[in-house]
Amino acid sequence: MFVLKNGPCELREVQHALKLSTPSLAFYHLSRLVQSGVVSRTEDGKYVVVTDISADLLDGFVKFGRRIIPQFFFLTLVFTVILAYYVYLVWRFPLETDDIVTIVYSLSIIVLWYETIKIWRRLSS
Repeated sequence: MFVLKNGPCELREVQHALKLSTPSLAFYHLSRLVQSGVVSRTEDGKYVVVTDISADLLDGFVKFGRRIIPQFFFLTLVFTVILAYYVYLVWRFPLETDDIVTIVYSLSIIVLWYETIKIWRRLSS
């Protein structure tokens, strides 16, 4: 993603930008990308993107300004707002409700938040 975003880069640029401990580690990862045909090395030693696979890598994500956000986030946010409104209504106007529905709905939202955070962390790793 760094080479795609910043254009032709040298080995040390990639190492420093990705905070890799050694140049050999950066070389290892770049050589794997070269072997897979995603990146190539120019005559002057810079690495350039040959095949843009960002669409495949970012499947399930939305670019929101400069941030990349899982699509799950929006769904989770909508259901959280609905739950908050429901809790407000029950608190404000006591209704005859089935507590099991509230519990199941709340657990479902917890699962949605867990999955959203898991996907978000996968992107940053």
